Amino acid sequence: MTPLTFPLPTHPAGSPPGLYLGALRPEHRPGLSRRSRTVLLWTDRRGRCREAGDVKIAFLVRDLCHMGGVVSATQNLAGALAQRHEVEIVALRKVRDQSYFPLDPRVRVRVLTDMRPHAPESDLDDPLAHEFPKVYPVAPTEKKPSVGRLGEKRLLHYLATTDADVVVSSSPRNTIMLSYAEGDYLRVTQEHSMPSIYADYYRNRLFEAYQALDVLTAVTPEEVQSIGRLVPAVRNRLAPMPNCVPASPTQATGRNKLIVTAGVLTGNKNHLALIEAFRVVVDKHPDWRLRIYGGGAEQANLRARIEQLGLSNSTLLMGPTAPVSPEFAKASVFVLPSKREAFGNVIVEAMAAGLPVVSFDADHGPRNIITHGEDGLIVPKNDNDGLAAALLELVEDEDRRRRMGRAAVLKAVAFQETASRERFEAILADGFARRALPRQVGVRTTDNGSLVVSTREPLPAGAEDGAVLVARPAGKAPGGEYTFPFAAEGTAFIPWRAGLPEGRWEFSLRVAAGHEVPLVTDGFGIDTREILGVPLPRPADGPAMELLLPYLGPHERLCVRSTVRPAHAEGGAMKVGDTAADAEIALWGAETGPGCELELVLRADANRVLSFPATAEPDGETRRVRARIDFSLLAAQHTGEERIWDVFLRPGKDAPRVRVSKLATDVLEPIGVYTYQRPVVSRPAQPHTGAEAEAPSRAAARGGLFRARPLAQPGAAKERVEIRPYYTAAAQLAFKTVTATG
Repeated sequence: MTPLTFPLPTHPAGSPPGLYLGALRPEHRPGLSRRSRTVLLWTDRRGRCREAGDVKIAFLVRDLCHMGGVVSATQNLAGALAQRHEVEIVALRKVRDQSYFPLDPRVRVRVLTDMRPHAPESDLDDPLAHEFPKVYPVAPTEKKPSVGRLGEKRLLHYLATTDADVVVSSSPRNTIMLSYAEGDYLRVTQEHSMPSIYADYYRNRLFEAYQALDVLTAVTPEEVQSIGRLVPAVRNRLAPMPNCVPASPTQATGRNKLIVTAGVLTGNKNHLALIEAFRVVVDKHPDWRLRIYGGGAEQANLRARIEQLGLSNSTLLMGPTAPVSPEFAKASVFVLPSKREAFGNVIVEAMAAGLPVVSFDADHGPRNIITHGEDGLIVPKNDNDGLAAALLELVEDEDRRRRMGRAAVLKAVAFQETASRERFEAILADGFARRALPRQVGVRTTDNGSLVVSTREPLPAGAEDGAVLVARPAGKAPGGEYTFPFAAEGTAFIPWRAGLPEGRWEFSLRVAAGHEVPLVTDGFGIDTREILGVPLPRPADGPAMELLLPYLGPHERLCVRSTVRPAHAEGGAMKVGDTAADAEIALWGAETGPGCELELVLRADANRVLSFPATAEPDGETRRVRARIDFSLLAAQHTGEERIWDVFLRPGKDAPRVRVSKLATDVLEPIGVYTYQRPVVSRPAQPHTGAEAEAPSRAAARGGLFRARPLAQPGAAKERVEIRPYYTAAAQLAFKTVTATG
């Protein structure tokens, strides 16, 4: 199985201002050797060209005081970047004297709250340290905050005052904090797990926070795609960034009859499956041993199973160990039995120590690291027999496992310091290049309904050629896109005809180098003065209704509602009385004839239709249609629960229906704009047994029959039904019936 690759972006000459990789030749800097070298150059907002060491990067963590892959990966990447940058790690709290993992001495650690009782400047006496935070997410089960109000306030102050050029969040909760904070720096989040499985109490807040960030990374290409589906608006800011794992100082020989694994002892890590598989191995090769490194809630269950299987002498629970790499060098095979593994630092650590890896095909890390058959073996998920068979393959073939171990060492280089630093620098380069592009735009409707989109700032030098306005479906997963070229002065034109299909669209700016940013605006940036004068219906050689309505979308995104309909029924004046409503409708693109009716279709059951006769008269290209809706017929169909009836116009007996809508306007959502009287209709009370009332004479069922309710007894009490005419959020005419109270 060939692993997916993690690309290293490069930037051609003429890229817009920002951070980029380039060849710094001797004539650029006196004293360099005659040989060119690749460095990181940064053009700041003042146009100054600065070299790599001028970039200051800050990593946000909760603390460095626990043994976990995220802490390890963050410290490793910080150390790798410290070779060419000023780097600091900002920890919200400190509860332990030392980290479990080594940290490059060039990396500065800034602690915002010291929760050690013996620390000279302990914050334990500050009441705010024990008060729940206001922004930082807190789990519903927390009895006391892991990060208190004191840490939260100090973090927000740090973010507002830091001189860092880049701030990187390594945890979802800190990402939410980063989105709230003030400060002028590149905002980056690294997702080390799977956002799709995050806890509900902060997941939606996190997805909102993504919108405020410049760069998002995930450990595998699959997770990049997953986040793009979950939050489509940020898909062009995403990049794969595997964890940084250093080289191992010691190498395995491949001769020791020892299999190892390491990880927190939880159900997801699936060590029970490994123990069962190892029993098959040890039955055939009793001189082999299994060591399991780590601690956790499953320890007692694992020990009990080891004893039940009689493996106490061959399967050992070694407990937590840091660093664990020296232990790997004692073994000959590493195994990862996890059910789910976003990346798997231990895979790379084991490979760096010269071990072939046997792993379940857990989502999604292993398949992005291991090349099946070359440096390890990948077994289908939940195939315990396959796991045992893969272990036996390597146990019984020393030459093969030693050959695969050598290949594993070479593979691990792709995840070590130099490769990780260059990969992350390239991601930052893209982020800075995007940040240099203009995002604020204005949009103007012309007298024929076309749109002119203009950037508030000029396009950067070198970015004008090939710049396009990109339209994609608003709030939907990646799909079709439409592009419109930007002129040199920063304007793009969207024609009213053949510009955009029907739907809602959001817009981005993309330059030839591939960098893309979402376009935002404000209330003053949307000029729709001309839309009320756009001639409708459209000429007869195309759809009768074509209209582009720009509007301010979520997160200030520039959006457009495009309406394209061959035939359209525009809701006009409606007079609502106590017993009926008189509706006037403008019909475009269709002829009326015998059998012209207004139809109310029950939203919960499209086979249930109430029909009302309509009259029509020509008015140029328009047919003026009038109909009366008898409220007694709606009341007769009320069952005690809320019912919604959508309104359609059928121009003739066999003609297709046309939905009645309010679209020839600058009002995006008329639901709270066009309001009508809500009359109450009385009728004999009927038992609500779930059976439907037989429709009165003018109510017709299309495709189904009405079933009669039991008849009300003479003298029965009256039931009051409220009739609510309204336009929906989608601008469509509807009637709602509810039981009146009071």
